[in-house]
Amino acid sequence: MSKPPARSIPLFRSSSSAPRSPFLPAQKNFLGELLVFWICRRSLWKAFHAVRFRASEPLPSPPESLSLPIIFYCNHNTWWDGYVAHIVMRQLYGLEPYMMMDVRQLRRYPFFRWAGAFSVDQENGRGAMRSLDYIADELKGGPGRSLWIFPQGSIRPQERRPLEFHSGLARLIRRVGPCLVYPVALRFEFFGEQYPEILVDVGPARQFEAEEKIEPRKLTAELDATLTAHLDDLREVANAGRLDGFITVVKGKGSTDTFVDSLMRVFGRAK
Repeated sequence: MSKPPARSIPLFRSSSSAPRSPFLPAQKNFLGELLVFWICRRSLWKAFHAVRFRASEPLPSPPESLSLPIIFYCNHNTWWDGYVAHIVMRQLYGLEPYMMMDVRQLRRYPFFRWAGAFSVDQENGRGAMRSLDYIADELKGGPGRSLWIFPQGSIRPQERRPLEFHSGLARLIRRVGPCLVYPVALRFEFFGEQYPEILVDVGPARQFEAEEKIEPRKLTAELDATLTAHLDDLREVANAGRLDGFITVVKGKGSTDTFVDSLMRVFGRAK
């Protein structure tokens, strides 16, 4: 069966009659980002048995000497995804992170702006365009800057196919110019524990050059297909339990039975 063509709407959802929302840029703050980082790690620790990570390749150079901005694009299954994104960009790669966040949610939780979140109005195509112009300029503003983006535009079940990418990612790449773009497959699984685990699998980069001609519709379909294949591979890895190549980024809570077994061993030795 042939794959349906990628959606070619301008960005997310566009409506000329939609009311404009004020754009909220990131407000980088060192102490504020430490707070957000602590919230992310603690929340993941409390809710998951583990967050596991692997990458097909390292960055081409240390963040402080990177000549190209980095864009990670990922499937969007749960609201936990943003927490994972911040941990990966900041803790594992040491990059300066940015992330799009719905303007209504960002108004509700403005402290995420300290960690690089900026708003996007999904009800207004012109407003979404402004968000793309903003982050394109930010990414080109210095070495080690990165963006994590969810091209699906909203939360979808992790097994749903097709992914149905919106074309905002392709249009952003055209604005940024030379950059490295990494597909990220994110999967939630239970492996015989009381709490689920998160698998984060970063694929090989696609490098875009300055002279490259980008057709948003064609590139959107290409990026969609790349991440779909990567997600399907990760599903096979999870089903086979082949986790040797992953490192544990966050070691979360153990199961109740593990705790009870530990108590029994302690009391058993005490007798």
